Amino acid sequence: MLRYTLLRTMLLFGCMLALYLLGVHDPVLLIALTGVSSIVLSYFVLKGPREAMARTVAERASRRLNDEPVDAYEQDAEVEDREDDARRDPS
Repeated sequence: MLRYTLLRTMLLFGCMLALYLLGVHDPVLLIALTGVSSIVLSYFVLKGPREAMARTVAERASRRLNDEPVDAYEQDAEVEDREDDARRDPS
């Protein structure tokens, strides 16, 4: 997710720099054209990273819905809870 965000940010600033170097010096027009051009470019250029991020988010959501641990922190908490329950209920 961080990778996609960084790529999107770099694309945004790259578009802004390119437009500025091409002679767009009006701030409002520069921001508007930067937004439009970066959205269009990111749709095509960042298709792979966007799909990878979407897969990761979907897998995490699926695991959460199935009550499976998502990361090491949740795995550790689950193990700790089972050990604590075992100590309290020796049967």
